[in-house]
Amino acid sequence: MTAITQNAKVKIAYFNEIGFHYNLVADQIYKKRRNIGNPSAKLFQPYIIAGLIAFDMGRMMGADPYSLNSSGFASRLSAKLALIEPLLGTLSHESILSVDLLKQEDNIKKAYEILSAGGQGSLHQDSTKSFHVGATKILHFLNPELFIIVDSNAARAFRDSGQIPFLNSTQPGYTPDLYIQCLKQTFSDINQYGANDFQALEFGTPITRIYDKLTFITGAALKKGEMA
Repeated sequence: MTAITQNAKVKIAYFNEIGFHYNLVADQIYKKRRNIGNPSAKLFQPYIIAGLIAFDMGRMMGADPYSLNSSGFASRLSAKLALIEPLLGTLSHESILSVDLLKQEDNIKKAYEILSAGGQGSLHQDSTKSFHVGATKILHFLNPELFIIVDSNAARAFRDSGQIPFLNSTQPGYTPDLYIQCLKQTFSDINQYGANDFQALEFGTPITRIYDKLTFITGAALKKGEMA
């Protein structure tokens, strides 16, 4: 058991206490995702945008994020999703427990790179900046059974528990390669815990969402210098 899965029940209960607003929005996204089947559908994109706003990305997205004008966030997101759709393919219906990460590594890394890249068409309102954390959140909303969210709290948890070489700074040095390492640790941690027992921590919640709650609380505790 790693530091991330240690005291899992307590951590999840605490997250649910302080993160009600995250859960409220996430549950609606997951419900729509299950009903719609195809995450690339246009009518699912407003849910992704709502999720990004609720999950603290709004300041990076610019004004009127639902705007479909040529420079609006919704338009930029739609273009990015069209680019990654061929890469994700059957990954849209895989789980962290079933996916062949070795086989799919290049596709996942390319999708991550497209979503996170700065420059023309960047999802960040400042095109000189990247959208790394947002990229992992988009991937998660597209398939919450496979993709995890990696923000500063998660990076801190992965660095402490798995020696994944994120930097100990406000900019942890996110990369596609490190994201793959995080997915591999997620798979290892869940299997070490016992897949059925892990899912039983919160029935009805996507399995990587359960794991995200653990990385969030573990990383937040480490930041405060508390026991994780």
